[in-house]
Amino acid sequence: MLGLLAALALPFAPVWVASSTLTWPAPDRATTATTASSTAMIVPYRPASLTAVVPCAALRAAVDQNAPTVLDTGDGGLLVTADAGGASVRIGGHEVAIPVPPGDCRTVIRSTPGGMAVDTADGRTVTLDGTPVPKVFGFRTALGGADAAGLTVTLSTIDRFTTTPSPLKWALIGVALLAAAGSLILLPGSPWPRPRWRPRRAWWVDAGMVAVLAGWAVVGPLAVDDGWATMIARNVAGTGNPGNYYRWWNAAEVPFAFSQELLSGLTTISVAPLWLRVPSTLLAIATWFVLSRGVLGAALPVRSATVRVRLLAALCLLATWLPFDLGTRPESFVALGVTVVLALAMRARSPRDVGLLILAAALVVPISPNGALVLAPVVVFAPTLRAALRSGSPVAAYVPALASIAAVALVVIFGDQTWDALITATDWHTFFGPALPWYDEPDRYAYLLGSDQQGSYAKRAAVLLAIATVPVVLLLRWRRPGFVARAATRLAAVTVLTLALFAVAPSKWSYHLGAAAGPFAALLVAAVVLIARRTPDRRAVVAAVLGSALLGWAAAVSFAGPNAWWIPAVYDVPWAAEGPAPLGISLIWPVIVAAMLIVLATRRPTAAPAALVVVALGTSVAVMLGSFVAAPLRRPEGSLAVANLGRVTGERVCGLADDVDVLPDGPVLPAATDADRLDGFVRGAGYPPDAAPPDPPGVGTSEFLWGSWSDPDTGRASMTSRWFAVPALAVDGGLAVSVAGRTDDGNRLLFEFGRADGAGVTPLGERSPADRPASDEDPTEPLWRSIGVDAAEVPAGADRVRIRAEDGRTDDFGWLAVTGPRLRSVVPLTRFLETRGPVLVSWPQAFLFPCVRDVPTITAGVVRTPRAVIESPRPYSIDDRTTDAGGSFAGLLAFDELHEMPTRLRGRPDVDWGALRLPPDTATVDDYSQVVTRTLVPGIHGVPVVRPER
Repeated sequence: MLGLLAALALPFAPVWVASSTLTWPAPDRATTATTASSTAMIVPYRPASLTAVVPCAALRAAVDQNAPTVLDTGDGGLLVTADAGGASVRIGGHEVAIPVPPGDCRTVIRSTPGGMAVDTADGRTVTLDGTPVPKVFGFRTALGGADAAGLTVTLSTIDRFTTTPSPLKWALIGVALLAAAGSLILLPGSPWPRPRWRPRRAWWVDAGMVAVLAGWAVVGPLAVDDGWATMIARNVAGTGNPGNYYRWWNAAEVPFAFSQELLSGLTTISVAPLWLRVPSTLLAIATWFVLSRGVLGAALPVRSATVRVRLLAALCLLATWLPFDLGTRPESFVALGVTVVLALAMRARSPRDVGLLILAAALVVPISPNGALVLAPVVVFAPTLRAALRSGSPVAAYVPALASIAAVALVVIFGDQTWDALITATDWHTFFGPALPWYDEPDRYAYLLGSDQQGSYAKRAAVLLAIATVPVVLLLRWRRPGFVARAATRLAAVTVLTLALFAVAPSKWSYHLGAAAGPFAALLVAAVVLIARRTPDRRAVVAAVLGSALLGWAAAVSFAGPNAWWIPAVYDVPWAAEGPAPLGISLIWPVIVAAMLIVLATRRPTAAPAALVVVALGTSVAVMLGSFVAAPLRRPEGSLAVANLGRVTGERVCGLADDVDVLPDGPVLPAATDADRLDGFVRGAGYPPDAAPPDPPGVGTSEFLWGSWSDPDTGRASMTSRWFAVPALAVDGGLAVSVAGRTDDGNRLLFEFGRADGAGVTPLGERSPADRPASDEDPTEPLWRSIGVDAAEVPAGADRVRIRAEDGRTDDFGWLAVTGPRLRSVVPLTRFLETRGPVLVSWPQAFLFPCVRDVPTITAGVVRTPRAVIESPRPYSIDDRTTDAGGSFAGLLAFDELHEMPTRLRGRPDVDWGALRLPPDTATVDDYSQVVTRTLVPGIHGVPVVRPER
């Protein structure tokens, strides 16, 4: 009881909470005309308090310089302006006119307990009751130097989730854990059999499973949220806060942060993909032994150790585990935990066995909402558990001890979090979403049957075949069930209840189904054994017909799904957009034919459903493994498998970055002649009004510009530019142009090289630059991009180049615009980023760049401003920069747009690996002082409530 009470007190125990005080400009820095403005990103966007001081001299300077913006903290924030018509303060939807008397005076804008107040320079105070503290995304002013002197903002933030336990809380944790351990030891237990190692004929199956799972860690696909989970783990390691990092205002993942907290220690050693896959690989191996020995040893005690059943179990677990559970997502942790609980529930014989089951469940529940799946085996095997408790004293005598063990879940959840944190995080998560109710569970199966990576054929096969076996098992059990039939029926019940419990999860993605890999595999094994050994009779015939129809349908739907996986840029698997079809033949017919041949060979027609399961799962696993072995052979550039192998050998340690080049622009080439030959192209124009080039025509990279766009379209067009002088090119140099429109399917763009020969130019050859238009480009708002050729492609002796273009398309992209040539250099991505930290890696990509160690941190509610962003392949995933999602980095786009640096996947410029985007070079980041303090607060009502908003 003492341990239970200690655990129940944990959410309310006091903790140390971090807060920040920001002062802009930094008091120890001299303000200059170019550094007055600064980024400042906080989460949530509204600080706890704010005070801004605006000198009258600054207001007068704004009028004199026609620079009306005196202070701007971003959309929805504080805006102070001054012009010839007067000065005003805008806070939210309120605008307050402020006087500007002569002399040394100031206006103060400050937060109050009831809202905001403006103390004007003439001594008045304007109160704005109920007005929240303005949002802050940065500090922007049009003033600088002495004109901005005295302009200051001071704000404070409170981080509800970066906490440290107080001594009292540490004491409660110790009491709760010691009580749980003592309760487990004191519970009566049956003697455990002394383990005796004996060589088994099936030992090589274990070795094969370990080898396959280890190989899968090298070649296997990304999980959808590998990057997201990785950054949460890195956030835990760096700050102690298991915050969502990218969105939801960095709210902690409480109560489901256990797997990220376990991973956080690994990230301090390395964030290489292969290293971070070690836990899920070890969890897979552990699940295999628990399934083959624990679950199947209880369900099929006579047959489970045979080579035949052991091979079947290996096939079923590979089919249900490989598509879902590799990587850093929590499903692999839950899958092992559910399988352990299932094995303990089937084998419980004493109160201590029940205590062990409760301990396992207590450690699974804090991992993710899918931890609720542990209830399925508990409910189905409740009679077994009740009998185990009745083997000693009355059941009621064990309740306090079992409750103390169950309270370990509270220790895991609230060891470093509070009740306030749980309520706040739940509120923010629900508001920003996704937060779907239980009756939207059909959405999960809509995703599973979709045409993208959530509907991969392998994911479909694992789930649909398991579901289709349930009615077959129930039908075969109907009368006088034997031991195998009873075990298979219970496993079918566990599967049905597991599928129902998925509905409690607030999101409905299909990849959550990997959490049930163990129960799915156990059911499939038991069902195949039951069907194969069933004596043929009328019921067996009916089950064979029904089962063949259901399983044939499941196999057909499964193999109609694409061989699609997350971020296909890092592997080139066959049939990525369609169902697997070797030699153009869909796999469904070979699967059915192979199953029928097995039936004919065994002369057991009633075994047809079992044959279908084995052949379909075997085909699924074979195609999956074969695809990812073939992928790096088909395209080694940018391959995740090649990067993992390079990590082992030490040749490639930076993941995808080792294959990416950055192509910075150099000077524009000078014209060597004056004559352009234009037929339908226009000099200095010829592009849509909504598609302005990188620089205005005649300036910078657009000093020379031609385009064929017109409204209406005038038909075919062509151009040959003047000659441009080419200097000697460095080995890592080249030439580039900016283009918009298309350069294929009737359009064409060429670099023509020559050598100056007296008054003329001798042509030396043409080169067609590789082009990769954006896949999500809108024809009405086309995007400009940089394309070019490397120095190695330039003909020897060339010192002249000109651009030739043809417009022969008639669709929405039936035009072409191009700038004059310029120099460019080639810099490896890792070297380019060395001086441009911190680097924000978008969540789909954050698993792939282990050498990017300088990432933005979120400390005490303040976010370091990124100076470079690595984007995902298009369309960009920018949840981290949208206020609608509570993006932690929304301030990055509050005042300026990011511009894209030209990049390419080395050797395969046609592949969309992602993008590198940078803020303007003139942006000043984090030019403020930050003081972090810690305050001891109770776990409930210790920090102010902040309601989420968009």
